[in-house]
Amino acid sequence: MTMPERPLHAGERADGVSDPVPISRWRSGLVHGALLLVAAALVARSAQVQLMEHTEWARLAERQHVREVAVVPPRGTLLDVTGSVLVETREQMKLSIAPQELRTVRLKGRDGRKREVEARTVLRQGLRELGVPAAWIRRAVDPKRKWVELPQRFLPADVERFAGLPGVRRERVMRRVNSSPEGLRGIMGALDADGEPVSGLELELDPLLRGEVGKAPVVIDGKGNRIPSPELEAVEARPGHTVVLTINQALQEIAEQQLELARERTGATGGDVVILDPRTGELLALVGVRDGRPALTSTPLAEAYEPGSVVKPFLVTRLLDLGRTQVEETINTENGEWRLAGRTLRDEHEAPTMTVRDVIRLSSNIGTAKLAARLSPQEEFETLRDFGFGSYTGVPYPAESKGQLKRPGTWGPMTRTSMAIGYELMATPVQIAAAYAAIANGGALLQPVLVREVRAPDGTVRYRHQRRVVRQVISPQAAAAMRTMLESVVDSGTARAADLATFDVAGKSGTARRSVQGAGYVQGRYNASFAGLFPASDPQYVIVARLIDPSGSSYFGGTVSGGMVNGILQAALATREASLDRGKLAEVVKRLAAPGPDATGTAPGVATENPDTSSAPRAPAPPPAEPLPVPARVVVELPMVPGARSAPLARSEELRPVPPIDGLDLRQAVRVLHLAGFQVALASGPSLRTTPMAGTILRTGSTVRLERPR
Repeated sequence: MTMPERPLHAGERADGVSDPVPISRWRSGLVHGALLLVAAALVARSAQVQLMEHTEWARLAERQHVREVAVVPPRGTLLDVTGSVLVETREQMKLSIAPQELRTVRLKGRDGRKREVEARTVLRQGLRELGVPAAWIRRAVDPKRKWVELPQRFLPADVERFAGLPGVRRERVMRRVNSSPEGLRGIMGALDADGEPVSGLELELDPLLRGEVGKAPVVIDGKGNRIPSPELEAVEARPGHTVVLTINQALQEIAEQQLELARERTGATGGDVVILDPRTGELLALVGVRDGRPALTSTPLAEAYEPGSVVKPFLVTRLLDLGRTQVEETINTENGEWRLAGRTLRDEHEAPTMTVRDVIRLSSNIGTAKLAARLSPQEEFETLRDFGFGSYTGVPYPAESKGQLKRPGTWGPMTRTSMAIGYELMATPVQIAAAYAAIANGGALLQPVLVREVRAPDGTVRYRHQRRVVRQVISPQAAAAMRTMLESVVDSGTARAADLATFDVAGKSGTARRSVQGAGYVQGRYNASFAGLFPASDPQYVIVARLIDPSGSSYFGGTVSGGMVNGILQAALATREASLDRGKLAEVVKRLAAPGPDATGTAPGVATENPDTSSAPRAPAPPPAEPLPVPARVVVELPMVPGARSAPLARSEELRPVPPIDGLDLRQAVRVLHLAGFQVALASGPSLRTTPMAGTILRTGSTVRLERPR
């Protein structure tokens, strides 16, 4: 059977072969044109990237493969005035361990040969030798842990043994080390966990101490490891400036020690000591104790209080300068009791009249009030303001208080009298010291200073303190007259406890009732102060000492704080690094008389002061100053000065035996050695003893090694 034939389509031949389809020229041209445009665009973009955007793309590639690691510079060092380090930055190393990466590795030994070592064993032994606690060693080698960061910090040389160990990462860190005396810690300040300053001089001087951060470029490899590249330029970190303070570390330690002894002796809850050089305004020591511990801030700068009778000399000196009184003018002191504006003023030393000299010497409230009345309210305000009260001193310390000084428009009926005797105004110990420095140096109020010098990292001196006079407060003649009166306060007035057998001391005591927030003035709570000038004729120190709430009957400033200043001066004289010009001291040294039968310093009629401004019962008179637990005379070796007015000390007086310290504690032993004329170097030993032994004859000023039990 034959199938019917299929009809043929167009272009199909009978033999089954198709005719070729005709090609569209315009469509082909379109495709080729599109390909050419794409190729041209690629070439153009390549040219743009290679020629026009080369720098930008190279920078992007570099950022992807190169990291800039910040290099933290060493923070600047703080030195004391003698060059001793107070605060410094030390380079240390932090160890971080990945226990799972610890494996056997070939390391070069000390003989230069490579050996296979077990990293875990080497790490365990090395950490044990570095004194790492056993619990942390177990963590560091525990393969179940991924990462362990040891809390300890190590010296770079100590962790060099771990170089090349897999899984052990050494990281350089900077640690701030404060080696200053404990009482200076609050002044120096602190850094937080990130190395940022939060208080004290660290905060105030941060722009100088911080330095400039450097940059260290490293190349990142395929595994993310950082590889230093010698071809990339690094920016070196610039260390901070070195700051030389005016603080004298030896004098600071003496002041801290004497304040603690006075606090223990009197039961005081705290206190302050400021030692200032009245010739330059340099602060040599700043001590503050609260509740038996060093204060967290510099209380001599940050805490103002009502100072009491230490304010009296300022108004009297201005009256002398204005010619409105004379040193020997007689003032009616009303037999020690006087009613004024409804209140009663009392004097401890009852007398119908006193000279102006005795008003200061015996601290007469009545005499001072009558003298102050010769000044108008505006003049009294300006006098106290000119002496620096109610204003910042300019010391670079972030928490400084300016105190309080009321303007005349706000005064009450008793304000004039209260301010004249040290109430209704607030002052810091540093302000008081600066004001007394004006009396000591001839009338110039100086800006107190804590920074003597600033040095760049290369040693170049960028700043050096120059004596800055804020204003001339009083004339040199009035200042000299007041120094003479203040000298009488110590030799026969209210502050005999501050007197020295070797040099004349001047000063003024003050005992002010202390107010408690919410309770007003509280019976039995006092601020006992003493401001001293040493030596009296040509002062090199102004010392302001304050005790807070001394207990017992002996709470008067002249007795308790004056005795503290006496101890500071004796220890300073026995220490060569105490910022004293011993050549000038040789010109004013007193001849040492042999001790008589009344060697204790007890004298009848020792003047005292009454701190009360109300009609409350009078406090009992303080007992006579206690004798110091040292030999009757303290001989201080001074250099020979041509033309000195005093005779040179005999050769036999330059030598003395090392005193025995049996039965004393460490603090008492140090004090006895200092007061005997020797320097003290502390060391560890089996028991408390001296080297050389007690009784050995040494020249005064020699160093005695004091061994304390381990």
